[in-house]
Amino acid sequence: MKIFSFENEIPPQFSCDHSSHLSLSDQQYKYGTHSLQWEYTSNSYLEVNEPIFYRPFQEGSISQERDSFVVWIYNPEPLEDVLTFQFGRNKEVDCQFVFHLNFRGWRTAWVAYERDMQGDPHPEMDTLIILAPRRIGMGKLYINQLMLNTPIDPRFHTRDKQVPFVNLEADKNANAHWLSLYAFAELEHRNSVPEVGASEQQGTHGMINERFEKLILQDRFVALEDIKRIREIFSTFGISRNGDVISGRPIDLPFFDHFPKSDKERLKKLANSIQLSSYTDFMLEIALHYRSAGRSSWKQELQVIFIDLLDHLDEQGWAYGSSQGTVHHFGYNFRHYYPAVFLMRAELEQAGRLERTQKTMYWFSGAGRIHSPLEDIEGNIDIFNTTLHGILASLLIMYDTLTKVRELSSFREWLSQSLIPAPGLRSAYKSDGSAYHHVNHYPAYAIGGFLGVTPVIYLISGTVYRIDERAHASIRKALLAMRLYANKYEWLLSLSARHPTGKGALEVEPYKYMALSGTPDGSKPVDEEVAAAYLRLLPHKEESEAAEQFLTMRIAPEADPDGHWTMNFAALAIHRRDSWLAGARGHSRYLWANETYVSANLYGRYISHGHLQIMSQGEPINHTDSGYHHDGWDWNRWPGTTTVHKPIADLRSNVRNVDTFSGFEEMLLSDETYAGGLNLEGRNGMFAMKLHEHPKYEGSHRARKSVFFFDNRIICLGSDIENTNLVYPTETTLFQNHLADLGSPIWVNDNNSICEFPYAYERVLDEPIWLLDHLENGYYIPEGQMLSLSKSVQHSKHQATDADTQGSFATAILGHGCAPKQGSYEYTILVKTNRANIEAFCKNMRSLESAAYRVLRKDHSAHIVKDHVNQTTAYALFEANADVRTGWVLAVDTPAMIMIREAGDELIVSAVDPDLRLYDGKESDQYDEAGNQVEVSVYSRKWIHAESMPSTIRIVLKGSWIMKGDFLGCRLAENRDDHTTVIEIVCKDAMPREFVLQMEI
Repeated sequence: MKIFSFENEIPPQFSCDHSSHLSLSDQQYKYGTHSLQWEYTSNSYLEVNEPIFYRPFQEGSISQERDSFVVWIYNPEPLEDVLTFQFGRNKEVDCQFVFHLNFRGWRTAWVAYERDMQGDPHPEMDTLIILAPRRIGMGKLYINQLMLNTPIDPRFHTRDKQVPFVNLEADKNANAHWLSLYAFAELEHRNSVPEVGASEQQGTHGMINERFEKLILQDRFVALEDIKRIREIFSTFGISRNGDVISGRPIDLPFFDHFPKSDKERLKKLANSIQLSSYTDFMLEIALHYRSAGRSSWKQELQVIFIDLLDHLDEQGWAYGSSQGTVHHFGYNFRHYYPAVFLMRAELEQAGRLERTQKTMYWFSGAGRIHSPLEDIEGNIDIFNTTLHGILASLLIMYDTLTKVRELSSFREWLSQSLIPAPGLRSAYKSDGSAYHHVNHYPAYAIGGFLGVTPVIYLISGTVYRIDERAHASIRKALLAMRLYANKYEWLLSLSARHPTGKGALEVEPYKYMALSGTPDGSKPVDEEVAAAYLRLLPHKEESEAAEQFLTMRIAPEADPDGHWTMNFAALAIHRRDSWLAGARGHSRYLWANETYVSANLYGRYISHGHLQIMSQGEPINHTDSGYHHDGWDWNRWPGTTTVHKPIADLRSNVRNVDTFSGFEEMLLSDETYAGGLNLEGRNGMFAMKLHEHPKYEGSHRARKSVFFFDNRIICLGSDIENTNLVYPTETTLFQNHLADLGSPIWVNDNNSICEFPYAYERVLDEPIWLLDHLENGYYIPEGQMLSLSKSVQHSKHQATDADTQGSFATAILGHGCAPKQGSYEYTILVKTNRANIEAFCKNMRSLESAAYRVLRKDHSAHIVKDHVNQTTAYALFEANADVRTGWVLAVDTPAMIMIREAGDELIVSAVDPDLRLYDGKESDQYDEAGNQVEVSVYSRKWIHAESMPSTIRIVLKGSWIMKGDFLGCRLAENRDDHTTVIEIVCKDAMPREFVLQMEI
């Protein structure tokens, strides 16, 4: 794999015709300090004689990388012409491509041989011929870092004005929001110019500009030490001018995907480049210092430095029409460029750079996407997080013309469409408040999206460009949902995806900007509910201008959330009382079980296998004080899960690159559709799932699991636990709690405290017992189950690095043995309780008259529980069943969840079909010839953007009932002579339906 950098000599493999000339030059360079200068005429060619070692892609390879050609070209003047690159054997051309020269400065091309070039590449190719432009008499080009062949991830090649034919499929793939800059720039404007008066537009634009500046600017005192530090940093960039030519160190993205892995470190050192993020961070620092320097003599120096930085960036190819080979994940590295140039817009206009800079902003932010057809628009958290401010800034620095009004109007429409609840698994927000990224609810990305989008909503609020009401309500719901599944700041571990560190936390600022954006209907300038949430979440003793404003308006901090919420686009049930949070989560054939990368969440296979977590300890409440500790954590034992307990080496994920839609990642799907939750009256609720592990690891492992939430009681049931693993035991974890104090007691029956360490206990229970852990959670465990209780030092592995870890934990599990058949369990948790209460609860459970609840059914077809305190019966109906005949429900024709509360002569009923119903039947390509499910990339599934299909649940109830009012999606279908009632409920998006029935007189 030969790489030509032209540092010391012209390689002997390079030659040219007699009408052109090759030499080394230090006038322009991209890597090292020299490049190859080619002085050509219209019939010139440059020839490279070297085996290319091209190899066709082999299906089934571990990696999806494709052999590609890479080159950097410096063009002193834009030309309406092309270079032609021809690859072949001696003089025979096998494949070729053209490179447009309509630019000045450095540009690159990454071109895959198989996919992107014309012709058929051949493994024996040994010649590259570069044909000079034909329409000009003579000229000069500089060539650097020419790679005849290097493997590149096929998702990353990015087309631009130089190579518009590259990777056309990228516009349809999951990373299109990064890579479709060319397509965005080519979109026709969707809107005609609206009629807006000049004075109105100037006033509106001025107000938005003023808000934007206040958002960016930070008060600072500029001292001589600051200027000295700026001079020192700037000097390291090596920027210098020679006439109208500027040069300096290269500016690169940090990924270097085109470098061969074996030679990457050497080439990065040779490049001596500045990371783009560091460069643009410095630009923003200069702009902020310039705007804070008052009338000081340093302002002129800072302005000159800023213009030099801007010009060098442009010369390096960070300019309109250029994609630098790839711009994947580009937004994170360029985000500070936009506010920097926005703050310097007056100075850029004075220096004659404003129009060029606006085009660059528009291009790299992908602002052209605002003209996408409405039906094609999909919200994207990456864009909200990294480039949304850039899109808006690129429009605001335009001159106040009707074209600017049209652009901002299109921006409003595009942003509104991006925020409304999206169909299927499309991003970014769902009707239940889920925030989507990587085809699932993903708080770690959602918080970045909130940080980016809520200030923009505020900036344009109260103007003709404000987002529409539905969009406002959607983002508001998603933001308020985050403070439900987070307590107080950290969200549930089951929602941590590939980051099981326990550190994922919400940010308070989005609540401020959402509150200041007013109500969704625009009737009030401050949203008092969101403001109250902001005041509760604001850290103790932290002050803010917004908090002072809200308190002056007599808005009080909200109380801690109290109730039950269902988020079935996340297969999540949320239950809160007082200050504690309990959450249960599952997965299905639509929602992946885990997200694992080659260096992240290597042992997280079971993280959503019915994970039930309680967050109740700490000030504020947090994972560490509530029992989670990364070091020493047994990754087999997430609380609430039923798993095959594997040795740590066997539990490690085997991460693969399964297709061109994905990278090296694991996002396993089940083949079951039944997973999710239900709430009743916003107070109590349930969760249930059919667990079937993916055959990649343990395809025989199945269980039917349910969790019922009533006040501070959590009733956990399992049935039909089975697998064929004869080597390792199957178990259900009650708790795994870190012991910061080894003497922390566990209480077991009759007030016997266990303080010793280590400790081990295991037996089949011949009577019901109770436990109380050191975190104030009590456990009632009926007889007949194998209970293991331990306090020990555990040895594990770091989830990302594989390093050895250890920690001290108390653990309780229910054992099901090896290769269980028809295994089951039952236990109940009392949250934030004490010895007296859990002991009394256990005693009361001995009698039907005093028992808090009763399990009416626990089998293959149904888990049914009646909570006597709330007079509520909850049904996890795993199968359609014409003979349920338990409690109020006689039959159901669809797998469903139902909750019914008795209230005198009324029944309050809630029901849901938890199947998201994004497709029918089985996908043939998810199964091999033997019918076994195979690993596929979720990004490759055609149904991820499909609309959820409606379904109808037909429930037969005991008694004669009538509907007490009109209820969405619910109707009385039939009152039968045998004193039974048929109710039909239309479900969509797995959203619960609730209604009230009154006894018919």
